[in-house]
Amino acid sequence: MRSRWFDLLVLAASRVAMGAQFQVVGALGPLLIGTLAADWTELGSLIGAYSLAGVFVALPAGWVMARLGDRRVLLAGVGLMAAGGAVLALAEGFGMAMAGRLVSGVGGALLAIACAKMVLDRFSGASLAPALGLMLMAWPCGIGIALLVLPMLGGDWRAGLWLSAAVCLASFVPLLLALPRGEGAGAAPARRGGLLRGEWAPLLTAGSVWGFYNAAYVVALGFAPAFLVARGWGVEAAGAVTSLIGFAILPLLPMGGALAERAGRPVAVTVGCMLGMAGCLLAVVAGLSPWVFLTLFGVLTAPPASLVMAMVGRALSPASRAFGMGVHYTLFYGSLAVLPPLAGLARDVTGAPAAPLLAGVGFLAVALAALAAYLRVMARREA
Repeated sequence: MRSRWFDLLVLAASRVAMGAQFQVVGALGPLLIGTLAADWTELGSLIGAYSLAGVFVALPAGWVMARLGDRRVLLAGVGLMAAGGAVLALAEGFGMAMAGRLVSGVGGALLAIACAKMVLDRFSGASLAPALGLMLMAWPCGIGIALLVLPMLGGDWRAGLWLSAAVCLASFVPLLLALPRGEGAGAAPARRGGLLRGEWAPLLTAGSVWGFYNAAYVVALGFAPAFLVARGWGVEAAGAVTSLIGFAILPLLPMGGALAERAGRPVAVTVGCMLGMAGCLLAVVAGLSPWVFLTLFGVLTAPPASLVMAMVGRALSPASRAFGMGVHYTLFYGSLAVLPPLAGLARDVTGAPAAPLLAGVGFLAVALAALAAYLRVMARREA
């Protein structure tokens, strides 16, 4: 019991570094316009590039992990994150910055897939939802730290990029020295033929829920600072209030989903929280207090996280997890690669600072439609 929770702590620390690295472009966004990005579409592309690499890496990563083992894939991922962060910090223009983000994104994809499988292998039953919640909370924790700390460096955006790379490098050490070799107690020999026929539909619909829900969260984090600056806020104040999204999610991430499961209302809680997230974005656009509604947005984002990941777990048999997580994260990274640039394009086309946040509302609507499809296919499979 002590060993698996210790493993979870080490994995969570690496995900904090991943969250900070992912958010570094959004946190420094206004400073990068005119330096590493020519316009808001290019900035959105740098945000999305971290996920674009995962589109091409996630599926083969699941295949490779099934053959080489979780730990090797995990260590390779963190090493690539550090290397890509250094390339970004050295970049003199958009092309090199994009290359650095893509390398980092490959590493982040390997880390995310390995972490998810390792947690599913080590936890089950009543402990699964809180374990998934603790793993998932590490990513927004890193995002919140980046939003809070990086603007304090003032106009020295390059120092912020180097700091992000250094954090990734530091997270490699505990993974190498402290994470034990071997699989979790719930692991099973990988199915070489991929998924069972009945696993595809629920996995694809659950992955769509996860992708669009996370895209709305990322768009809020990436574009809320620029929206507030356009409304007259200072860069530091805009970063501080947006960091509340990352920090407000933390208290409910470990137990919010577990409490919803225990109450027997996981679907109702998921739907209610996503509707509330959309309402919070609309309230901010309408000029209501960002301190209140961005905080509430973060709080409402928490419970669906472990609930949707648990849906993915229920869609897969133990032998399908390695390949299945590759499919799931292909959908996830595809969503994060395509949707933030579209949100940035909406601002370039309309000239409205609120356009990316309104796009986030639309992403939540698609997530709810995908949830309805998941419930239908699962009911059909279990009939």
